[in-house]
Amino acid sequence: MRKNKRHHAKQSVEAAAPYSNYDPFSWFYERYWCEDVPPAIFTVIERLLLPEISKKSRILDVCCGTGYTVARLERQGYSVAGLDGSEQMLRFARKHAPRSAFVLADARRFNLPQIFDAALATFDSLNHLMTLAELEAAMTNVHRALRPAGLFLFDMNLESGFLNHWADYFSIVEPDEVCVLRGQYDREQRVGRYDITMFRLEGEAWQRSDAVITERCYSMKEIKGALTSAGFKDFSVFDAERDLGLTDHTGRKFFLAKKEN
Repeated sequence: MRKNKRHHAKQSVEAAAPYSNYDPFSWFYERYWCEDVPPAIFTVIERLLLPEISKKSRILDVCCGTGYTVARLERQGYSVAGLDGSEQMLRFARKHAPRSAFVLADARRFNLPQIFDAALATFDSLNHLMTLAELEAAMTNVHRALRPAGLFLFDMNLESGFLNHWADYFSIVEPDEVCVLRGQYDREQRVGRYDITMFRLEGEAWQRSDAVITERCYSMKEIKGALTSAGFKDFSVFDAERDLGLTDHTGRKFFLAKKEN
C-alpha cells in the first residue's frame, strides 16, 4: 500500500501544469518587490550558508525569480546557476547576472547533475508548491543535485505568517502604471491567494494584465517529513524574527539541511 501511494503521488507531480503564474507579474515584481524582502533574506544567506562553503563553491538558486540573489552571489565570486519556471522572470535575471547560468524548469520536475555544493530556495518559494507530493519532489530534486555534504537553505511561511500578512489589500498608483493586489487566506484549506490586476500605459493606450498567485501553508511536521523523505537527515530550523532578527517576518522559518556524505 505504501508503494502504491508513493506511485500515485509521483504521477500527480508529473501531471501538474508548468508553473508560470509569475509571467504576467514579472515586470511589477522586478520594479516593486525586490527592494525590501530579498535584501533582508540575503543577510540570512550570508549568516547561515556562506560561512559554511568555500568561494569556489557552486550554488543552485531554485525559484530564482528575477535573479537578485544570483547577482549578489555572482558579484561575490561564486559560481551560480538559477532555476525558475517563469521565462519572463528569467529574462530579468539574465540581465542582472550575465555570467551565471539559468535554467527554465519547474522545481517539481528538474533533474540536474550532482555538481552543486549548496542550494537555495528563498522568499517562500516552496510554499508555491500546492501539494505535499510536489514539495517532496522539489526537495528530492535538490537533494539529487547536491554533492555529498552539500547544504540546502530555504525558508517557508507557516500559518502565523499567512494570518498576519495574507488578509491584505494594497495598490501602487503611478502616472503610467497601476497595480492592485487583493490577498486572502483560507484557513480551512490552508491556502493563501493573491489576485493581482495590473495596468501599464504603453503609448497612448492602457494595457491590462492579471495574475493569481497561490501558496500553501505547511505544518512544521509536514516540512520536516518532506525533508526526510527527500533524503535529508540532518537539518536545523531558525525563526526569522526571534533567531535572525528579521522584523515583520512573523511566521517565516529558515531551514538549513545537509546531505549526508
